[in-house]
Amino acid sequence: MTPLRKGKYALLLNRNVAFLWIGQLVSQAGDSITHMAVIWLMLDLTGSPSLTGFIAFAATAPALIFGLFAGVLADHYRRRILMMISDFARFFLILLIPVFYSMDMLSPMVLAIIVFCVATFGTLFNPSRDAIIPELVDQSLILKVNTLIQSTGYLAYFVGLFGAGMLLAAMGVVNLFFLDAGTFLVSFIMIALISYKRSDQNIQNYESRHLAELKKGLHYVLVQDRRLFWIILITALNNLFIMGPAVVGTPLLIKEVWDGSGQDFAFIESSYGIGMLMATFVVYRYASKFKKGTWLMLGLIYDGLTFIPLFWVGRFGFDPFWATLIIIFIHSLGIPFIQVTRTTLIHSIVPGNMQGRVFSMINLAVIGVMSISVALTGVLAEWISPRTIFLLIGIGASLSGLLGLSMKAIRTAD
Repeated sequence: MTPLRKGKYALLLNRNVAFLWIGQLVSQAGDSITHMAVIWLMLDLTGSPSLTGFIAFAATAPALIFGLFAGVLADHYRRRILMMISDFARFFLILLIPVFYSMDMLSPMVLAIIVFCVATFGTLFNPSRDAIIPELVDQSLILKVNTLIQSTGYLAYFVGLFGAGMLLAAMGVVNLFFLDAGTFLVSFIMIALISYKRSDQNIQNYESRHLAELKKGLHYVLVQDRRLFWIILITALNNLFIMGPAVVGTPLLIKEVWDGSGQDFAFIESSYGIGMLMATFVVYRYASKFKKGTWLMLGLIYDGLTFIPLFWVGRFGFDPFWATLIIIFIHSLGIPFIQVTRTTLIHSIVPGNMQGRVFSMINLAVIGVMSISVALTGVLAEWISPRTIFLLIGIGASLSGLLGLSMKAIRTAD
């Protein structure tokens, strides 16, 4: 572990955290470009809500299929190496999109296969990144590092999408993938520069097979600490309501209400980054003073309530672009209260040798369930308007947070 300076600039002086921070800033900016470009490219190619939902499903299904096993790998093998494999594979795969497009070989199915493979390697990254943090810094700095890592993602989301909006007219949506591929290469180099001594609890010789270790993780969550079971279940329920409309419903809303462009989509999505970054400073300042479980559930309630106003976009004479952008910005303010507090809560209550598996279950609840949500949203959008979808899912997501807040064991979890 890099020697720690206990002063104000401890995190900036920790070389491993600095490399992780730089790598995240660049690669997550690229991720945000991919997220926008793939969805809009499919919508442009086909004009179909259901096929747009299908490509979003291809981007999220690997977390549902492989997510738990990725956590086992993160607990058994060197997390830095897994992150490097993830980055390099995604660098190569993303390059295939503009190459196949230039050869007139990029059909919806080919695009879906590439996106599926990119997401499959992506399942290795987040559990490994989250589980490696306690090995890089002292326990007292974990909340600050989690806040730094999350805020990096938020800044990158804004930079990537705002930059994509500015570059779309000049480059076109397909050429943005060259830029995205380069970001994964930069991240690969930064992660390769991280150097640390792995903690003793993570260098045991595991003789049992991966399936047996997965069962141990499931037993820990289902039997040994039921708080984790409820946190994961409520997270999954919330994301079943929220994520499909957030990923698929937003571009459909832009197309339906005012026949907007890819630039409109990029700029609206970039407002997430600004709102999340601003709210992260509040989390950094105040989250440690209250129970993390309470913060988490209040964040889920807010998550749902702030999507409901999208039902009225374009109905009262307000410019729909600015109305949507403002609503999304307000919605984004609650996201750090979910992500930062949940990650820190897991670090606080889960033993280090189980954290990879628990984080993979969280990732499954977030990204894996999103694969179901985006597919359902694409199908529903063939029958009902995106605005109505936002109304219904906003109510459902808020109720999931209220369920958690009603449980004392969750409210007091810290």
